[in-house]
Amino acid sequence: MSSGIPSSRDGEFAMCCNDANGERMADITTGQAVEEREKRRYLSQKATPSLGYTIAEPEWYKNARDSPPSSTTMSTAHPTVEADAPVGKPRPSTPMDTEPPITSPPTQFSKSSPIRKGTFYAEHKLEQVQKWGYREETHLKTDFENADDLFEFLGTPDLKGLRSVTFDSADRKKTFFATANSMSKSIKKMYFKDPPNCLVVFKDTEKKIPRGHVTDTKCRPDITAALRSDFSGDDTTFWACIRMAGEWASKGTSLENQEKKAISYLHYLLLARPDLYVAQGMLASDDGILFLVGIGGFGIRRLKIRWDDEKLSKLLYAFIYRTYDPGHFADSSYTLDPIDDDRPTWTITIGVKSQVGDVTTERPVPCRKFLPHYASSPFETRTHVFVTQGEAVDIDGKKLRVLKDQVCRTGKRFEEHKIFAQLHDPKRVPGVVEAVYHKEIELPSQLEGLQIGRKKHRHGLRQVGMPFASIPTVKEMLQVAFDTVEVLRFLRVRKNILHRDISAGNVMYAPPSEDEQDPDASTRDAKGPVFSEYFLSKGRPQATSVLLVDFNHAKDLTDKTDPSNIRVARTGTPIFMARAVGLERALQIPRRDQYLAPMPSAPDQYVEHYQDGRLEKFPPQKSRYFIKGEDEGSAPWRHELDHDIESVFWLMLYWAMTAQPKGGAAEYIATLSWSCLTGEVKARQMLLDGFRSGLTIEGTFHSTFQPLGDLFEQLAEILCSVDRHWLPASDTRNDPEYSAEAFQRLILQFLIDHEKDGDESFMNQAIDSNTRELEGQGAQVPNSSTTNQRSHASSNKRASNRTGQSES
Repeated sequence: MSSGIPSSRDGEFAMCCNDANGERMADITTGQAVEEREKRRYLSQKATPSLGYTIAEPEWYKNARDSPPSSTTMSTAHPTVEADAPVGKPRPSTPMDTEPPITSPPTQFSKSSPIRKGTFYAEHKLEQVQKWGYREETHLKTDFENADDLFEFLGTPDLKGLRSVTFDSADRKKTFFATANSMSKSIKKMYFKDPPNCLVVFKDTEKKIPRGHVTDTKCRPDITAALRSDFSGDDTTFWACIRMAGEWASKGTSLENQEKKAISYLHYLLLARPDLYVAQGMLASDDGILFLVGIGGFGIRRLKIRWDDEKLSKLLYAFIYRTYDPGHFADSSYTLDPIDDDRPTWTITIGVKSQVGDVTTERPVPCRKFLPHYASSPFETRTHVFVTQGEAVDIDGKKLRVLKDQVCRTGKRFEEHKIFAQLHDPKRVPGVVEAVYHKEIELPSQLEGLQIGRKKHRHGLRQVGMPFASIPTVKEMLQVAFDTVEVLRFLRVRKNILHRDISAGNVMYAPPSEDEQDPDASTRDAKGPVFSEYFLSKGRPQATSVLLVDFNHAKDLTDKTDPSNIRVARTGTPIFMARAVGLERALQIPRRDQYLAPMPSAPDQYVEHYQDGRLEKFPPQKSRYFIKGEDEGSAPWRHELDHDIESVFWLMLYWAMTAQPKGGAAEYIATLSWSCLTGEVKARQMLLDGFRSGLTIEGTFHSTFQPLGDLFEQLAEILCSVDRHWLPASDTRNDPEYSAEAFQRLILQFLIDHEKDGDESFMNQAIDSNTRELEGQGAQVPNSSTTNQRSHASSNKRASNRTGQSES
């Protein structure tokens, strides 16, 4: 290739490397070229059905196909790792099954354990319909000391005067529903006479799926409590209307698994009810009732009471009382709007401060008809994102279109609102979401005894985008990728900010509209980012379709007050996480292919613009062999810009692998490719090595998009270089911007090479809203967004995320 990267497919070559004892071995010719040719020949023959004979599988292929290293996990459900998680904390195991709410542990590859048939699932923020599985370290459980402890926590009146009840042992289930509904009537009569039609009823909903969940979950609580008026004729209701959800233990299933199932309903209820700090649930069995309360940002508390316990009646009355009046369990700033379709919306009242002279006042501002767009992590960094379905809310002349509530640890150094203020000072940065409102909200004082150590942060954001997977063509995807790298470079170099969580949910697609322009975008800023459209068509330099969001894991590199500035905990979404970040250390020097990445030549348009800047800093150069010095690699490792750039690669690859051309023939995603993408470091390295060697597994891309393989081959060659951690500081390849520069040159050159392709070319082929299915399983990679997200995207084709000329 013209890049000059040494590759085994260019023939045998000499290289310098270290042997197992660390001693230098210079000018050694390996058998790698032969090995690579064997791989290429075998894969090409395997893909040719007309050969008429069977090809014996070589050992390397058996290992790659059936038995990657035992640490390689096929699980593709990937929760975001919190920035303030302890360093060295092992990655939580994640479920693989998609049958909610309880899933099996991840399948491991091993020689004795072939690939288990089942749906592989990539779960991450905004880009997948969320499936959830029980995780011990996330769903922490603590017991109430006794019935009085639970009663005190509920904080209800003493409930004197209510008749004590018993439950018939002959038919516990039937008796429970009849008795609970009788108790509810008594509670209403004594405490909640008005309005007269608001009666909480308990229904057996084992075969009923509640509607309108933000995650599109299909799980079915056995016990559902809601207002009678909120149930439809078929005894279904909306998740946003559910006041308690529980499970009835069935025979043949362990109580432990039944409890996990009941806890899963608390998980989903907290996601569907942003107004609740505490959600109520239960597990009923032949022995008694396990009362469950799910506390946002904390975990689960529980207490088991036998059916014949004299205190059961009082506790159940107290539980029912809180279904009428959540009291301190609820955030009063939320009001559920009347539901007129299948998408419940909320009115969220925020307090906006104004100052006249020395007097500061706060006025309530209702944000009406805000649709839940995303919700996650109810027992950790509980997050809810809402998007307006009506007019934007005016906040001191700026438009608020998105509200984000997040429960964050107190004392956290890099709080998101401070990051926003820093990166948009003195001018806003195009391509980065802008905050127009922020408020810290204390959790209820009744929860202080739990020492949750968190506060709710409410952000009002000006722009809103669509999921990355909704990008309609290859051309636009590559432009967004180029622009993402540009924004990340600008934030790192000019603002000393690292994002540290590049994912399909945090890189949004927000095409600028024709009638609305960003302030400052039409005026050339010599020090601002310059985006792809400018190089392709001499458009506005700061016009972009990328919108970078979620700076909760971002880091201010100017803050030297904490040792974590040197060594930080792993952050990011695992499917998009850089390999070194996943390991929390630099990548080891490989035994073979110890080369340093080249710097490809830049396109003419790029050269013209950056002749005295980036071109001077990063002149084109060929790759060279790596020779380790004695003092290299001694500096502490930390998350840097080049790791976020690698995340952009995985983001691009995810889009390319799942893209199904609209109207095109269905083609399966190769299982091996998918398992490598969603696996751990060794599996992902195997995928990179395949790209670099020109050995793309058949089925990695749809045949329509196969030409993308050339670009991924070149990008992979950059990533397969010896980790810059081992290079001397004087080497330009040790600059965190090096891989960013190489990526931008390669992506832009690919765009220019195909600039004149017609509307029918792969570059402009529209992708289908449904993703490709997985090989041998007949299972589609789940839809790229939830119902609410797709609804919002379809109603915002005009890209209302861009602010008008009148905005400041």
